[in-house]
Amino acid sequence: MNTNFIISSLPKYDDYIDCMVAFVDILGFDSLSRNIQSEDDFNKIGNLLYKLKETAKHFDVEDTLFRNLNVTAISDSLIFTMPFHDPNSSPTTLALILHWIQYMLLVSDEKLIRGYMTRGRVYHKDNIVFGMGYSEAYRKEKEIGHAPRIVIDPSLVKEAEAAILKANFPDHILNYIIQDSCDGYYFIDYLKPVGIQAEIKKEQRDKIKIFVQAKVRTYSDNEKILRKYNWLSNYFSLTDRYYE
Repeated sequence: MNTNFIISSLPKYDDYIDCMVAFVDILGFDSLSRNIQSEDDFNKIGNLLYKLKETAKHFDVEDTLFRNLNVTAISDSLIFTMPFHDPNSSPTTLALILHWIQYMLLVSDEKLIRGYMTRGRVYHKDNIVFGMGYSEAYRKEKEIGHAPRIVIDPSLVKEAEAAILKANFPDHILNYIIQDSCDGYYFIDYLKPVGIQAEIKKEQRDKIKIFVQAKVRTYSDNEKILRKYNWLSNYFSLTDRYYE
């Protein structure tokens, strides 16, 4: 056994750095996995996870804006990290990536996700992830309630507000988040059209509306699941202003 190779491949403390970290979960995945009754059920899960894997590979490209983004997919969860002090990355960059993934999963797969984005030191290389930042994102994702949203840590919001006061940034994370009136959390405004999504046709928005209304009817007798879709219905109604 080549011990020199093994030692050189071990995680290095120099790679334990200050990062933006997001931990996200696909909601309802555990129930789907425990109720595979047919090949069709299996394929739905397999295709979804394959799509997430390919999405992670899409962002892991050396010569793009996302070259310092690390993504690890573990079953129904995705872990994203970007160096905080890297001039090629920012909280806005990561928020836009999460916005795109959240919207894509809703429109193309009718899947909702919940997550938490924060800042902290992390080691994230070769699909090995650990550190304070990751632990905090993982823990907070479990504490933010039932709503299908990606919450932004208050410290990141305050840092963005302070930075805007010091300099005129035309594009910043505050453009892509919204505050939840129920609990005060800021979350990624994933139904707000961004970039190519600005060309969204009315039919596509109607598709989301039909999906939400159908889920509210389906789970009308299941309070635990219903509150998730009631929240989504209320959030959806707030986004009407983007299409006026």
